[in-house]
Amino acid sequence: MDLKTVKFILTTTFLVIIAALLIGSFTNNQLLIYIMLGFFAIFALVYLVGWRCPECKKHLGKLVVRKCKHCGHRIDV
Repeated sequence: MDLKTVKFILTTTFLVIIAALLIGSFTNNQLLIYIMLGFFAIFALVYLVGWRCPECKKHLGKLVVRKCKHCGHRIDV
């Protein structure tokens, strides 16, 4: 999976988590908690597995990155 797809998935899941938190704060719906936890699990899995440098395959760390801190490869996202 390329980094643009990974970044899109991370951004989308983060926005769904925030929306579930906001809606859940005004309602007392248990389903929103499970939806939020599910999307958080997806976010964490994609972040840990997919957010890697295409050259050295090491984890990039922050979501806003211009180059790999390990090998110096320029990241185009």
